[in-house]
Amino acid sequence: MRISLPYHDEIYELDLPSRKKITIIGHEYPAALDDLEGSLAAALAKPVGAPPLEKLIPRSGDIAILISDLTRGGGAGRMLALLLAFFEERGAGPDRVFVVCARGMHRAQTADELEAHLGGGIVRRWQVIEHDPADGRSLAEVGTTPAGTPCLFNARVARSALVIALGQVSFHYFAGFGGARKLVLPGVAGEETILANHRLSLKSDPGAGLSAGCRPGNLDGNPVHEDMLAGARMLDARLFAVNIVAGGGEGVVFVNAGEIDASHRAACAYLSEHFRVPLDHLYEAVIVSAGGHPKDINLLQSHKALRHASYALDEGGLMLAAAACPEGVGSDSYLRSFDAGRHAVPDTVRRRYTLNSQTAISTVALTDALSIYLKSMMSDDLALRFGFCPWKDDYASYLLEGIADEDILVIANGSQFLPQKR
Repeated sequence: MRISLPYHDEIYELDLPSRKKITIIGHEYPAALDDLEGSLAAALAKPVGAPPLEKLIPRSGDIAILISDLTRGGGAGRMLALLLAFFEERGAGPDRVFVVCARGMHRAQTADELEAHLGGGIVRRWQVIEHDPADGRSLAEVGTTPAGTPCLFNARVARSALVIALGQVSFHYFAGFGGARKLVLPGVAGEETILANHRLSLKSDPGAGLSAGCRPGNLDGNPVHEDMLAGARMLDARLFAVNIVAGGGEGVVFVNAGEIDASHRAACAYLSEHFRVPLDHLYEAVIVSAGGHPKDINLLQSHKALRHASYALDEGGLMLAAAACPEGVGSDSYLRSFDAGRHAVPDTVRRRYTLNSQTAISTVALTDALSIYLKSMMSDDLALRFGFCPWKDDYASYLLEGIADEDILVIANGSQFLPQKR
C-alpha cells in the first residue's frame, strides 16, 4: 500500500508493501465553488444577522479589511480581490479602503510573500499594512473585556468607520475555530492584549493543562473565544465578517458573510459537518500529515495537526507525523519553554506565562500520552528536545509491526480535518 502525504511543497510517498486495508481520511473535500464571484455577491447581499454590505458602506471614513497572514492560506487573496472590487464599484476606492495583514504575533512577511499571498496588483494599487503588535505608538486602547483583558488595537483599524474581517474558518486547538473575531483579537491587537487573551487557554494553575472548553471545534464555554468576541465588539466601528472554508489546494468550498458571531457560527457549522470525521473506535496508530505548506511551515503551526490527530488515538498509541517545519520551531517563547527540559515545562510556565506557553503545555501532554515520531527538516536534537522521536524513512514498517491494518488510521491533512470518536 502506498500512502501520499503532503509535506512542505511536495508529496512524501510512504510505501507499506504488506498493508492493504488501512483506512484513510482527510483527503476528500467538498466540491469547490465554481462561481466564486457569484457566491461572494450572494453572501454580501444576504448576510447572516446583518443588513446587506452595500447598505453598510459609510458615506465618509475609512474602511479596513483585515486578512490573515500566509500561514492560513485558503484562497483568501482571491476573495480579497473580489471584495476590493465590490467596494470600488460602489465609490469606495484606494483613498478610503485599506488592507491590514492581521498577523497577531506571527512573524512579519517578506515583500515577496505578501505579494504571493495577496496578489501583486493589490499590493501595488491598494494600501496594505502589516499590523505590528509590539509598536505601542500604533495602538489605541478601547476598553477592557469582562475577563480583564485590556484591549489595545491597531489605531487605524479602531478609527475606521467599517471593519471587514475576511478569514478562513478552520479548527483551532484552543480557540475552537479560527476566523471572524480572531482577525481582530489577536489579529490586530497589541502584545499585552494577546498575552492576556491567550493566558485564558490554561487553567488557573497554568502547569495543569488547557482550560475546560478550550478544544478544537468548540465555542460554547470556551473562555478564549468568549474573550476574543468581547474584545472585537469593543471596536466603535461596524464589524462585518466574510467567512470562507478552504478545500483542497486553494479552492474555496463555502463562503458566507454577516454579523461577526452569527455568520461565524454558521460557517463553523458547515466546517463541522464536512471536516469533522466521526470514528467508530480509537486507533493504535495514526499516520498524519500536517497538510504541507503553509500548514507545516514550523512546529508551532504543525502542532495543531498533531493535537487534532491525537483525538483518534488510544492512550499510549503511536503517531507518525509528517510536518516539514522548514522554519524550525517558529516561536522563541515556545522553544524557551523547553530550556530546562521537557519535564520542567509545567513549572517553567507556572513561573512565567509567555505567548505560546499553552502550546508547550499541550506538546508535553501529547508526548506524555503518545509515542510521536516526527518527519521534519529540524535536527534530531531539536525534535528530541520537544519529546518527539525522529521518523526516518525506514522506520515505518518496523514501528507498525504487530498492529493490524484495521487499527491504523491515515489522516492526509491533519490541519483541516478533525477526527472524533462517536
